[in-house]
Amino acid sequence: MKTNKTVSRITAYLHRNISKDVLDGLKEVNVQDLHLASARSIVIEGKKGLLSILPGRDLAQDPLDIIFFLVNPELETSLVSLIIEKGHLYYPGRGSVLVEDVELIKSHELFGDHEIQPFEIKSQPVYLYPCTGIFCIMKRGQGDTVARIALDTGTCVPAIHFGTGTGVRDKMGLLRITIPPEKEIIHAFPTTHAADHILEMMIDAGRLEQPGSGFIYSFPIKKGLVNTRVRRGEQRHAASIEQIVTALDHMKGNTEWRRRRTVVEKRSIRKKKYLRGFVDIILLCDGGMGMELVKAAMSTGAGGATLSNLQHVRPPDAALSDISPARDLCSMVIPAEAKEAVLNALEASGAFTDRCHGQIHVRRTSKAFTYVI
Repeated sequence: MKTNKTVSRITAYLHRNISKDVLDGLKEVNVQDLHLASARSIVIEGKKGLLSILPGRDLAQDPLDIIFFLVNPELETSLVSLIIEKGHLYYPGRGSVLVEDVELIKSHELFGDHEIQPFEIKSQPVYLYPCTGIFCIMKRGQGDTVARIALDTGTCVPAIHFGTGTGVRDKMGLLRITIPPEKEIIHAFPTTHAADHILEMMIDAGRLEQPGSGFIYSFPIKKGLVNTRVRRGEQRHAASIEQIVTALDHMKGNTEWRRRRTVVEKRSIRKKKYLRGFVDIILLCDGGMGMELVKAAMSTGAGGATLSNLQHVRPPDAALSDISPARDLCSMVIPAEAKEAVLNALEASGAFTDRCHGQIHVRRTSKAFTYVI
């Protein structure tokens, strides 16, 4: 199977009370084939009295929507600017928007390019900078432990959503009964120069060196605007620290000025054995079809997968309007040399037929980590 083309994947992490405004704005310019997932974000909330010293009691959570879609690279900058304007993301605390290069492998014929309507951006340009994405998959109920690293280090406001794991758990014999299939997926977005240290701290916090504890990987993000308002409470100054940081990023044109020696750099740590040369195959298909297709992929080299529920957002008159909006997202992080075999197995299993209405894109990972037997 040959790669079709390189496209831009735009992903927005938005507080639920503003996501409708962004979706309406994208609809107005004819962006179609969007996918929407429900999630939550956590922040540190300033509290007084006994609650301020109890572990975990200083965290507050908010409902979050994750919206993503694929576009031609020449449109990425204008559409990101539109999302920032419609969501007022230039104010810290409202959300993040990110752009990454992915390979669009193949889509069902009903997914196609749509002409974007011309539009004007009225707000001032915002500095977008490259960063690194980190995804960590853990047992349900343990996500806050790892996500808290992003807060305590001032990295970003993390996002957490639910999924189902399969594959690795099935290979662990009797131990599998202690590893439930329900998962939490943590999303964090550190600056590129801090990514390795944040990844290291997340591994330690989640005890990912232990069997069945979880899986973590990082991947490059071309550019983005990241929500860094990790604390919420009374503001005593004319500008918040997050507003000041955003202004300095814009003035200096980079995030290098933020570089600092972290706790990880200062202490002696045991070198970890990372997995390199992996790719993340992302399959989108009709709801309920994901598990069948994942099993076909696992028979030819995929070690496991994480499945999440999505909603397909499209106009009433779209080609896919007669099909249920329920979708499955299946993420399979595999060695690059197994890629072609897995993609061929998915196609042979009907991923792109009218039974599944599949679409596959692939992202390159930087490195990954999990317990290895």
